[in-house]
Amino acid sequence: MKEEGTEREDNFEDEIKPEDGLLRYWIFFNGEEYRLFAALAAAFFGVVWCGLYIFGAGQSILGTVLLVLALLSLGGWRLLDRQVRQYQQSGWKKQSSEKERSEIRVVIGLWLFIFVTVGLILLLQWRHGH
Repeated sequence: MKEEGTEREDNFEDEIKPEDGLLRYWIFFNGEEYRLFAALAAAFFGVVWCGLYIFGAGQSILGTVLLVLALLSLGGWRLLDRQVRQYQQSGWKKQSSEKERSEIRVVIGLWLFIFVTVGLILLLQWRHGH
């Protein structure tokens, strides 16, 4: 019985590799811990800000900084939580290649639009100056 367990562990090859996607790889190994840390940080900063608010210092510089940190931590927790849940529901499977291709097309189109727009603005400004 014990030999079967060691054989399974030896034969088990993790399918998640950095080549399959760095975000997926990072979330598989670090997502749970960072999600927990982000939630704890949001709770800590939120409680400290609430304490300052109760004592009338919630709108001070320290109170504003704590509120911003709480909101950023909450946002980070939400993003990590969404990604971890999405990957867990899909069984940590790799995205379909069609989705990746469409995302690449959108990114290339956006960058081309940005470069053409900025280039056109610079050209118009240069011609206007001469």
